[in-house]
Amino acid sequence: MKTIAIIILGMFLATGLSAQENKSEQEAGSNKKTDKKEQREALLAQQFNEAKALVSSMRFVLEADFLSNQYGYRSYVNSNLNFIMVDSTQAVIQTGRNTGIGYNGVGGITAKGNITTWKVTTNEKNKTMNVEMSVSSIIGYFRVLMNVSADGRTTATLTGNYAGSLIYGGKLVPLDQSYAFKGSSL
Repeated sequence: MKTIAIIILGMFLATGLSAQENKSEQEAGSNKKTDKKEQREALLAQQFNEAKALVSSMRFVLEADFLSNQYGYRSYVNSNLNFIMVDSTQAVIQTGRNTGIGYNGVGGITAKGNITTWKVTTNEKNKTMNVEMSVSSIIGYFRVLMNVSADGRTTATLTGNYAGSLIYGGKLVPLDQSYAFKGSSL
């Protein structure tokens, strides 16, 4: 009888110890999750500060990975030929293709002009920015609305003299690190 009581007591102790081990493993797992979350938030905050500094310097290029129109038709493009470049008070808006010769020599159109309005709105909570600018060029007046995420991914909606809009989607790059090839402007 004593042996049975000792065996049952041993089983209860072993079960209690294994439950404690599981509980400590769960706590360690939740600590890892909070550590990863804090690391992601710190990285996001750092990227957002870099994007803010880039936009405030007014020396950047939105190198487009895709262009789409107001109907949602999307076309993947060469980022070296399709971009929106901002250089202090000047802006260049370009479309181009790898084949064909357009008005600009790279299969598209290049509009170079002066930035007439510039407004930046920052959302610290969501870590996003909105940039609103107007560009006056020889071929027309353009309004550009950029939505910049914390990691630099950007969509820019371009409207101009004609009905419709063109949406550039890509990444913001510092002007001195961009590989954009500017065609001849009108």
